[in-house]
Amino acid sequence: KAMRWDEQVYGREYDLDRFMIVAVDDFNMGAMENKGLNIFNTSCVLAHPTSTTDAAFQRVERVIAHEYFHNWSGNRVTCRDWFQLSLKEGLTVYRDSEFSADMNSHAVKRIEDVSLIRGVQFVEDAGPMAHPVRPDSYMEISNFYTVTIYEKGAEVVRMLANILGPEQYRQATDLYFSRFDGQAVTCDDFVQCMEEVSGRDLCQFRLWYSQAGTPQLHISDSYDADRQQYSLTVRQQTPATPGQTEKKALHIPLKVALYGGNGVLALVTDRQARGTETVLDICEAQQTIVFEQVAEKPVPSLLRGFSAPVRVFYDYQLTQLRQLILLDSDGFCRWDAMQSLMRIVLSKAIDGEDNLAEQAVLTEVLKQLLADHAAMDAALLACMLDLP
Repeated sequence: KAMRWDEQVYGREYDLDRFMIVAVDDFNMGAMENKGLNIFNTSCVLAHPTSTTDAAFQRVERVIAHEYFHNWSGNRVTCRDWFQLSLKEGLTVYRDSEFSADMNSHAVKRIEDVSLIRGVQFVEDAGPMAHPVRPDSYMEISNFYTVTIYEKGAEVVRMLANILGPEQYRQATDLYFSRFDGQAVTCDDFVQCMEEVSGRDLCQFRLWYSQAGTPQLHISDSYDADRQQYSLTVRQQTPATPGQTEKKALHIPLKVALYGGNGVLALVTDRQARGTETVLDICEAQQTIVFEQVAEKPVPSLLRGFSAPVRVFYDYQLTQLRQLILLDSDGFCRWDAMQSLMRIVLSKAIDGEDNLAEQAVLTEVLKQLLADHAAMDAALLACMLDLP
């Protein structure tokens, strides 16, 4: 499956006549991509229907794919030095994540990735171990194998794919693999290929490699019914981290859609039609985006697909969360809205506050989801029913 997927999605074929592996019980990592002989911990390659869970089968599928994908993103094109470790690991984690999504459930895979980023990487970013995706020093190389290098590095690649779009991203990776085949290169070489194909200046985007911390996006909105204009104002700020007290504004791709009472609305910005979903380039400390020809006050669907590793702060009302849970086409946003609604209900209950109105909304939403279960991705529905 991994071989076929890499040929179809990235145009990458395996270059040897035989693909060899060895599985060992005592191996302190999940696996390793040695050229010509991938090494696996037995837990990451052996599975049996009578004793292995679905999640464990998917882990085997993901790990095998990850090490196979390294043949191109890590072996044939490799790192100039240890500081570029995310060049191969971030790119390959992104590749194996997209492969797993295509093999199973896109929404659930994205939820799993986001849960790891929020639950582990954001915590790393907020503590004494915070470091950039491309650190500038180290005392022990074993300390480099972190969720920031791997998972946040994968999110950096995902942001580039979001900024360029699928066609230009594929052209850029084709250029990268052909230009640097057999070479040891840097993260800047990778980004330069993105720039050449897209014609975009990604100088500011490169800060994602050198600046540690989790950006916070504080978003507010307003609606002018007379002019049929809807405005989103986005303020970005990154808290100080050890050794980096002053933070610059980052280039953040914010994927959004707008929902009305009957579903998704067409987007018109700067008098240009953009379909029903668009990626906003947030590059300033504060900027406002105005949407034209909006016939009703919409509910914003923000950070669709978790388009950037950031924290979003927007004051959703109960009715807005209900609308996103029931109408949004983005699985991650539906799940995230459900998590927010459940947190509101639980927090008020824990604090001993009257939450009958919130309970009524939650009950209604649960009934509707269960009534519509036949039309839903069952794995996504299971995630949406999970408590925060």
